[in-house]
This record gives sequence, structure tokens and C-alpha cells, in this order.
Amino acid sequence: MAFHKEFNKRPFESTSGTTSQRKRFRSPNNDGAAKTSFRRKVVLPIFEPSGILALETHNKEGIQLLHTEPQDSVSPLSYYRKHSLPLRKQTHFQAVVYKDSDENYLSKYNLLERTNYLIGRKLNTDDEPSLQDENREIVLADIPIPEETCSKQHCVIQFRENKQNQLKAYVIDLDSSNGTMLNNVALPRARYVELKDQDVIRFSKDDSDSDYFLVFISA
Repeated sequence: MAFHKEFNKRPFESTSGTTSQRKRFRSPNNDGAAKTSFRRKVVLPIFEPSGILALETHNKEGIQLLHTEPQDSVSPLSYYRKHSLPLRKQTHFQAVVYKDSDENYLSKYNLLERTNYLIGRKLNTDDEPSLQDENREIVLADIPIPEETCSKQHCVIQFRENKQNQLKAYVIDLDSSNGTMLNNVALPRARYVELKDQDVIRFSKDDSDSDYFLVFISA
């Protein structure tokens, strides 16, 4: 547990909808209770499909996806090409998954080509599960987490271009069963919260239930 504490360096900032207003959150007490103190204008993301096209395309493995992207969504790669940014000026985004008991990372993901990355449960460790197995695990996540407390569609890392033409990364909890923690503070459900370098995401509000965590890297 001591390994990941160095990452928890800041209270996180929240934004909602297309606004980009910074808000402060208060860290929880030592008893582990998740408390937040914030004031903000609430803009809800849309979870409902919009028409026949959405029904046909907004699914994976025949399962409807919960997350619907905002209009200002953009992939880092598309953003860099759009603004003709040279490599030296590009921000490199990564998601690194750790287990508490191991200082070495479990998996690492470069966040470049997609506008969003779904984080969710994957318990099966087999690289090539049998396609004939009717009981095979259906994995929806782009970033899989091998943990029971993590929902199949738990949260999403979403990239957006704001009105100032800045590329920003956000995390949003998809009304998951056990909630999402950012730097030991409970995320509000279905709200976009801006991510910063070395932010730590956990997949349960009860820290004792969660053995895995994700570190967001922006460098």
C-alpha cells in the first residue's frame, strides 16, 4: 500500500459539460470515509442511445455501451494533426495498472489513437479463451482490470478539446456498482472530472476491497 501513496499529491478538479471551471475537492479523513466539498453547475452526460444508428453502432459483443461521447471529443492523435503540433510539443498520455503488493506495473496502455478508453472488469487471465465456450467471459473494456469490485463498464477516460482549443483528459464514473475513487476521494457519479499527471484511480469506494489501481500519466 505504501508504494502508491506518493501518487496522491493533489485534490482533483472537476468540470461538467462544455464548461471548464476548476473546483476544489477536500481530501477524506483518515478513517477512510469518502467526503467531497464542491460547488459546480451540473451537466449530465447522455447515457441513452439516440436513434437507430446508435443502436446499431453503440454496442460491443452485442451489449449496449453506457458511455456516449460529448460533442467536443477528440483523440490526442487527431488533435495533434489538426493543430500541426511537432512531436516535442505533444503530450504523451498513458494509463498504468498496478497491484498493491507489487511495485512493478501489471500493464501499460498508450492513450493516443482513441477518443475514449473504457475501464472495466476482466477476471479471465487466459490470452486466448475458447470461442466454443458459452460461459466465456465477455470483456468490454479497453483497459481491463482483474478485480471483482470493478464493473464491466466501470469508468471512462475521455479526451476533449475545450473552447480554448486545449486538449484535456477527463474521467467519468459510469454509475458503477462500487464507485470510483480519484486520489482517495469518491468521484461523483456520471460527472466529468479533469485528470492530471499521476492521478490515481481505484475501483471501489472501500479501499480495503480494491487491490488494483490505475495511474494516469501525462508527460
